[in-house]
Amino acid sequence: MKTTRFACVLFDLDGVLVPTTKLHKEAWKQLFDAVLPAGSEPYTEQDYYTYVDGKPRYDGVDALLKSRGVNLEWGRPDDGPDAKTVCGYGNRKNTTFERLLNEEGIQPYPDTVDVLRHLTTGGKRLAVVSSSKNTATVLEAAGIAGFFSTVVDGNTKAELGLKGKPAPDTYAYAAKLLGLRNQDAIVVEDALSGVAAGHAGRFGLVVGVDRGAGHQDLLEAGADTVIDNLIELVEDDGGERRLKENPDLDPDRYPIDEWSFTEVGDPDAVSATNFSVTNGNIGVRGQGDDTRCLGNGTFLSGFHDTFDINHPEGGYGYAKVGQLIQGVPDASDFTLKVDGIPLTHPEETRQRLDFRAGICTTTHLYRLDDGTRLKVDLDRMACLFDRNLAVYTVKVDSPDRDMTVVVDGAINADMPRRSVTDDPRKSQIVDGCGVHEVLDNEVYPEADGDCRVYRCNNSRLSVALGVRQTQNGQPVDGQSWRLDIGRGGSASLVRYAVYQSHPILPQGTIGNGLVVQTRGEGTRNLVEECRDILDRVAGLDLQEMKDRQREWLDRFWEREDIRVGAGDQGRTQQLVHWELFQLAQSTAHITNGVGAKGLSGSGYSGHYFWDTEIYILPFLIYSDPQRAREVLHYRYLMLPAARRRAAALNLGGGLFPWRTINGEESSAYFPTGTAQYHIDADVAYAVAQYVQVCDDQDFLETEGIDILVETARLWMSLGRYKADGRFHIHCVTGPDEYTVLVDDNLYTNAMAKFNLMAAYRAYEYLRRSRVEMIGSIRARLHFTDEDAQEWLRAAEAMFVPYDNNEGVHAQDAQFMERPIWHFDRFTARPLLLYYHPLVIYRHKVLKQTDVVMALYLLSSWFTPEQKRADFDYYDPLTTGDSTLSAASQSIVAAEVGRDDLAMRYFRESLFTDVSNLHANTADGIHLAACGGVWSSLVCGFGGLRDTGGTSLSIDPHLPEDWDSLSYQLTVGDTRFRVSITRQGVDLERLSGPEIVVKVQGHPRTV
Repeated sequence: MKTTRFACVLFDLDGVLVPTTKLHKEAWKQLFDAVLPAGSEPYTEQDYYTYVDGKPRYDGVDALLKSRGVNLEWGRPDDGPDAKTVCGYGNRKNTTFERLLNEEGIQPYPDTVDVLRHLTTGGKRLAVVSSSKNTATVLEAAGIAGFFSTVVDGNTKAELGLKGKPAPDTYAYAAKLLGLRNQDAIVVEDALSGVAAGHAGRFGLVVGVDRGAGHQDLLEAGADTVIDNLIELVEDDGGERRLKENPDLDPDRYPIDEWSFTEVGDPDAVSATNFSVTNGNIGVRGQGDDTRCLGNGTFLSGFHDTFDINHPEGGYGYAKVGQLIQGVPDASDFTLKVDGIPLTHPEETRQRLDFRAGICTTTHLYRLDDGTRLKVDLDRMACLFDRNLAVYTVKVDSPDRDMTVVVDGAINADMPRRSVTDDPRKSQIVDGCGVHEVLDNEVYPEADGDCRVYRCNNSRLSVALGVRQTQNGQPVDGQSWRLDIGRGGSASLVRYAVYQSHPILPQGTIGNGLVVQTRGEGTRNLVEECRDILDRVAGLDLQEMKDRQREWLDRFWEREDIRVGAGDQGRTQQLVHWELFQLAQSTAHITNGVGAKGLSGSGYSGHYFWDTEIYILPFLIYSDPQRAREVLHYRYLMLPAARRRAAALNLGGGLFPWRTINGEESSAYFPTGTAQYHIDADVAYAVAQYVQVCDDQDFLETEGIDILVETARLWMSLGRYKADGRFHIHCVTGPDEYTVLVDDNLYTNAMAKFNLMAAYRAYEYLRRSRVEMIGSIRARLHFTDEDAQEWLRAAEAMFVPYDNNEGVHAQDAQFMERPIWHFDRFTARPLLLYYHPLVIYRHKVLKQTDVVMALYLLSSWFTPEQKRADFDYYDPLTTGDSTLSAASQSIVAAEVGRDDLAMRYFRESLFTDVSNLHANTADGIHLAACGGVWSSLVCGFGGLRDTGGTSLSIDPHLPEDWDSLSYQLTVGDTRFRVSITRQGVDLERLSGPEIVVKVQGHPRTV
């Protein structure tokens, strides 16, 4: 909830900051049970909310008694507790409350102190406004009095003659004491009368806390918003927390159809992400952003600008050059006018992403001022069969009358609005970054209105954009067109957009932020290539293109579909298809690697992480080996930059960047960036897995061995032997970014061990089978037989931390010594946005699975008993603040028999983007979460394990509510289907030679 624009927060006490409501309820009950006349309707808990909650004590007594037809004299405030007056009864209730308070004590709500600290840190002035005369006593007893400079209570009200709630007087007086206007203050109340007071006083924001009064009742009483827990006052994603507990979609807004995803209603920035289309080279966001400016419309693979990273306190080896994905001019933006009036407010909007056609269609239904109807369909298609081409179609239907519609299709190259955020998951606008059009016609004489050239300001990367249009099948020029439509007829405009940019060499910058493209900086040839493609496209009609798009996807679904018999009217199957479609289109062409957001948004600045190797590559390895090889080839091209980075850290071999686009490290915060040395082992793991599963020895000989050797060298220079004879690795950060700069991180050590063994085994294989070329490999990489033997020795001596007291593997050498995070008190999520890193780092709390990830990736290295013990220990410590976490949690939970958790985490991955569970889907899809869905199905419920390609086995764990699950795998030259039902596991070979696979512990020939 955004509170920054308000200067102070005015809290009610009872039921908001402290749970005195329980004591008050009991005191009121004891009073009315004793004083109500015989035969009266008994006092109930609902009476508390209706008649006494939030009101001055005497007013509450009077209201309740009158509801029972009892009229008492008011009496005096000094009446004794035995007096039969309103004041006497009120004083009796207070005496009872004080006794209960002394007997039972009081603690604030678990998140109260956390919220008060956050608000104080943010410079908010805080006050308590309560009808209770015991306010000071309760605040002291609860230990929170020191947070409040101003207290307005029942005593203040009596002294000044202020009206009590629902009148706003007490709240207004508190704001006045703070020197502020009502509109500068937030009122936080749990009582209907208190909410009404805030509304009546026209305070800036009235927040209802639902402690039992009822969400809708609080809104009707005047609350601007209602929360369940105070922590939502400081969280930006409080609404998402509730959604995350049981994610689902409204079937009216999101109809169920297994082959499409549709949204009915006004789209927003999340819609723009979820309905984006891409072919891996061009990415086009769907409808929903306010403007399709640079950064909100179209992206191109690898196209980015650079900037100097200014460290307030710099140091040797810090990342120096930042990288920022740069939006390219958007050609899919059209505005329409009828009778000179823009069409701006549709009566109905529907957006549909077709998984088999590969087209996103946005439909607007308009009702014009004269009552006539108009339907406008906009199709966006990033061509899967041609990486440089996107096709957009505007179709207008006029069912009621003849009509002329003017379509404006100006290219949108507007700069985005400046964005300032502390959220590292988002991309920021950096001064000086951007693109400019190259207008020198002497140098680029071929450029004209149909083809333009743009260049990044700093990186100097260039792109050419060529567009052509046809209207009702005939070519048209310009950027504004008139469609004449007869009654009951339709007219259409088709735009072909070609983006041409040379791939980059991911080897870092060469000075002044310049990035090298594979064919240099020249742009004249880009224009020529654009025109060649446009000329070729001119010979194809639109239907032919749609057919080719459909054929591409038909082949994909034939090879890679996953069928789920989930028994939920098809919702799970629909979303599984959405996730698979994202993986398919985002990896259709591997031009410059695969970023964490694909090309669906600017989140994470468009960077490339370990997500690709660990979460996305397994999908490609087991379904499309060629594309998997292209991804690894991009990593291979990074080796020169990786070697330079290792040298900067006084290390041998190569150190791959933690986050990058062009191969250069761009993580400005080294504790959770460069210190994640496990990136090397992740890449090596992917190389080994690919070579083993796909049997690609050619890749191993030419590129894979280089990656394995250079990463092995890094571990040899980073780690060391100690007196115990074991190999230790110090001062690293594992996947869990809430625990940094530790010694002997289990994940890092275990994956480094795998890396070293993989390098040794690959060398031994080549030494035996490629005698004629092993000498040249050794010479190229400058290593010896003795070096290879040292890799094996270090791997065998690798220290793997284990805690005998807990009977589990220790996440790192210091982890078990830390105190557990107070999950009940410090509840704001994600932690990185609400707590200083030093607070997080000194506790036992995980951003994402670390040990559990190792249990999955290196499955055959751990016993079932170890997996179960480790999972049960670490799962409660994991916040899941990372979208990477849920998949591995689901996979291991399924294996160790924690079925409810397995399904919960699977659904969390499945709904991550479509339900915006992490409140940042607007910045782009979480492509690793899509890969995580594939892994959860195939490796979790489907039971596939391979330990990096070294130990292939299948042991399914079909969820109790599912009837069936089937998926396909490609191993070597063999493709086969795995079908799982209650009756067992069936394997069907679809192509290739027979192979043997271990199924549920027994070898089976496929």
